[in-house]
Amino acid sequence: MTDRDHADAVLEHVAVLAFLYYPGIQVDDPTYRLADDTEWCLARLGDVSDTERERIGALIARAIIDPTATREELFTALADLTGGHAAGHHA
Repeated sequence: MTDRDHADAVLEHVAVLAFLYYPGIQVDDPTYRLADDTEWCLARLGDVSDTERERIGALIARAIIDPTATREELFTALADLTGGHAAGHHA
C-alpha cells in the first residue's frame, strides 16, 4: 500500500506533465515517450502490487494526455491505495 504523501507526489508529477503535454509533442521532440513520463510518476507511488502499478500507470498516461477526462478516476484510484484517504485533500 502506498501512503498519502506518495499519492500526493504522483498527482503533483502528473499535473506538471499534463501541463507540458500537447498533441504533436512527438513531432517537435522525437525522443519524447509517454512511457518515460509515466514511469517518472510511478517512481513516486511507493510499494504496490504489479497489478495496481499497471492499473495506475495506465491512468497516469491517460491523465497526462487528457487530464479533464481522467483526473477523477486517477484521484479515486490513488485514494483507494491510501486506504480511502483522499490524496490531495488536506485537513
